[in-house]
Amino acid sequence: MQIKKRLGEFLVETGLITPEQLQKALMLQKSSGKKLGEILVEQGFITEDQIIEVLEFQLGIPHVKLDRFPIEQDAIKLVSENIAKRHTLLPIKIEHDKLYVAMADPLNIFAIEDVQIYSGKNVQPAIAKSEDIKKQIDKYYGKQEALKAAEEFKKENKFFRLDRNKQSKEQDDSASAPIVKLVNSVFEQAIIQRASDIHIEPFEEEIIIKFRIDGILYEIMKTEVELHAPLVARIKVLGNMDIAEKRIPQDGRTSYNYFDREYDMRISTLPTVYGEKVVIRIADKKAFLKEKKDLGFLKQDLDRYDKIISSPHGIILVSGPTGSGKSTTLYTILRELNTGTKNIITVEDPVESTIKGVNQVEINQKAGLTFATALRSILRQDPDIIMIGEIRDKETAEIAVRAAITGHLVLSTIHTNDAPSAVTRLVDMGIENFLISSSLVGVIAQRLVRKICPHCKEEYVPDEAEVKALGFDASEIDKLYKGKGCVYCGNKGYIGRTGIYEILIVDKNLRNYILKSASSDELKDLALQNGMLTLKQSCAQKVKKGETTFEEFLRVTYSME
Repeated sequence: MQIKKRLGEFLVETGLITPEQLQKALMLQKSSGKKLGEILVEQGFITEDQIIEVLEFQLGIPHVKLDRFPIEQDAIKLVSENIAKRHTLLPIKIEHDKLYVAMADPLNIFAIEDVQIYSGKNVQPAIAKSEDIKKQIDKYYGKQEALKAAEEFKKENKFFRLDRNKQSKEQDDSASAPIVKLVNSVFEQAIIQRASDIHIEPFEEEIIIKFRIDGILYEIMKTEVELHAPLVARIKVLGNMDIAEKRIPQDGRTSYNYFDREYDMRISTLPTVYGEKVVIRIADKKAFLKEKKDLGFLKQDLDRYDKIISSPHGIILVSGPTGSGKSTTLYTILRELNTGTKNIITVEDPVESTIKGVNQVEINQKAGLTFATALRSILRQDPDIIMIGEIRDKETAEIAVRAAITGHLVLSTIHTNDAPSAVTRLVDMGIENFLISSSLVGVIAQRLVRKICPHCKEEYVPDEAEVKALGFDASEIDKLYKGKGCVYCGNKGYIGRTGIYEILIVDKNLRNYILKSASSDELKDLALQNGMLTLKQSCAQKVKKGETTFEEFLRVTYSME
């Protein structure tokens, strides 16, 4: 503990803490085993910023902001994860025989010696916030952990082949630990990198693992094809699926806890030429619980949203492709309407997140509990508000319309490209125009676009073609924004997503158009006259405001009129 006293004594000498505070912190350190700096901050004697400032300016130890520093992967490889976590440090750069290391406590000579012995290089300490170091350790060592597990598996199973039936029980047991590590590591890396889906794709000579991050697929790692069978078997065991059945698609579900947060993992397998492809949809149950201000509505869209959900009865539809945030929007509406004075019942497949005070029913196809059968029973439960996960067929649509006409507020999703097309989709399902006209309150069509990373956001002067494509005059835009890529966003230039919306309000004129079997184009023209913004216009506004890029505008709205 000598070095800890030196840090403490140095802080006393600079007048940041008193000798009494140091003695109290040292006593607490003996009983807790925590780092001295951590205890001083917890006790309120000093802030972490003050420690950084005094070490930086009085001792000349450089301060690095890890979210902006270009961390070198080769540097990470020189220090084990165990040492990094034990001493709260992160190797960040190699320069000749020097290894630059970000440390929460750069005066810890024991940590410096450990790194020097392990790496074989001279250590140049820098200082960074402990929380930032811990986040980067999780990020940078996760992939190494997965690759290490894969290597362990190969070493312990030298005679492993694709046909697992030929394995002895001893081989199978020895394989289980590395495979469990590998699956857990892949799950945790996906969560850390905010992935919505994990793709495990088998090919002739290798397996490719990809993550879908902010709507885009990125290749994360490759490994030997020999790992495919045990990897899939482990995932199937977690999802309560049949590990012996490889000829037909299967669906399963499990949950995964990471840092006291529960994630729902929906598993799907599909037989391909080289084996089963696995896709795992990751749902953070808390991520669905958002306020409407967090959804990304423009001011005029927010006014239209409020008008729609204030209706006492009728159908409100949320439309868009898979992964466009429809469930999040529905849950936000439900939370706003859940005042405690109304009986709210949902029918979902599956229940994405639980809401206190809302009666949620999960579909069970095997038991015969479909949307239609559940809805019939729900109507006998005296509901005020009904939420249907998705209108998929005529039967479900008919029951929803009947419920809306008889005084209930019905919320649901439907797969269409834009808001006006939801009307024609209901007609295609066999619902009469007069029923749609009298029951439909409004449609919210939506997409998700990537947000520019705030850490590397930079402005530029757009050319004439860009301004024209966005639908603005040259006088309206003099600059646009983009992300140049940094450590914080993984050199992608984007971090997180926001919604763009097209909100159709069914007023008296629109009802008459629906009664006359108007086309979706005619409905759209009338809605535009009534102040509706299209998805394309909504996205253009976000580009102008600097929330997203012109490239995202092209990617997301390319097929839209």
